[in-house]
Amino acid sequence: MQKVWISKIGADLDREIESALEWLEWHSVIAPDARVSIKPNLTNPTPKAGVTTSPATLEAVIRALSTRTRNINVVESDGGSSAWTAEDAFNGHGIFEMCRRYGVRAINLTRYPRESVATEIAGGRVEVELSQLLTRETDVFITMPVPKLHMMTGVSLGFKNQWGCLPDVKRLRNHCDFSRKVLAINKILKPHFAIFDGTWFLDRNGPLDGVPIRMDLLIASRDAGAGSLVCCKLMGIDPRSIPHLRLAMAEQMMPRTISDIVTNDALEQFKGSPFKLHRQWFQWMTLAIFHSRLATIALYDSPLASPAHRLVYFFRGQSADLAPKW
Repeated sequence: MQKVWISKIGADLDREIESALEWLEWHSVIAPDARVSIKPNLTNPTPKAGVTTSPATLEAVIRALSTRTRNINVVESDGGSSAWTAEDAFNGHGIFEMCRRYGVRAINLTRYPRESVATEIAGGRVEVELSQLLTRETDVFITMPVPKLHMMTGVSLGFKNQWGCLPDVKRLRNHCDFSRKVLAINKILKPHFAIFDGTWFLDRNGPLDGVPIRMDLLIASRDAGAGSLVCCKLMGIDPRSIPHLRLAMAEQMMPRTISDIVTNDALEQFKGSPFKLHRQWFQWMTLAIFHSRLATIALYDSPLASPAHRLVYFFRGQSADLAPKW
């Protein structure tokens, strides 16, 4: 049975992180001087409640790990369609300075040598391109997602955070095969720890906009699927309603029921009101494109991309200058 730690984040965040890691027997996983890569959720170039991993939680994890090893990397790829660079996000979240304090590195996966790697999902071969830093130069991979609803994938939890490990800024080309590919990434990288920054959860409309809900929770596991199932329970979400989580269960990458998980404390006391996704009209249109390979190519990877997005931004009442440039 998988173990999942859950606790309220109080005044002493360091103590909560250390307690979670001890309960998960982290010394048996991370050898002295092991090469560790940490993947926060930096889906915005600056900190945003319910959207990005908070600098405080990331720093507390780095501080704890640095007592065991100094071979630590904080990793991220450039924003989709070059919306911003990983360096922009590192700078905006104070990660460069954080890394200097602890003698660790911030690495842009988009600029690192990459290779194609294949695995099997749902009985078929799935190939993804990943940074060699993760496939060849990492002993322990740690994911630090933010629990949130997602207009395209339903939720963004322990598996979805690894979508940002695809170094290609045109990773949206893979959206039509999202469930198989995101699980392939996780099967290849094998996250050793999933540390969910539940300071804020995101309700109604993610991954970038929505209603941040202050929860002040730390959820941690040595299994991304188990941690994700606990988050679903806290959010009042049926994981079987989420295609990639349903597939994860079929692939035995996620427990099927909470009874298959051991927690350090009872979950009921941490639950809030149920979360519910509210898509806007243009997001239903984007969702249809998400599932279509042809539409993805036409509207995201062709000369139609820029004018189409400028038109959508116009009808949304936003400046067309904010639309992504292709």
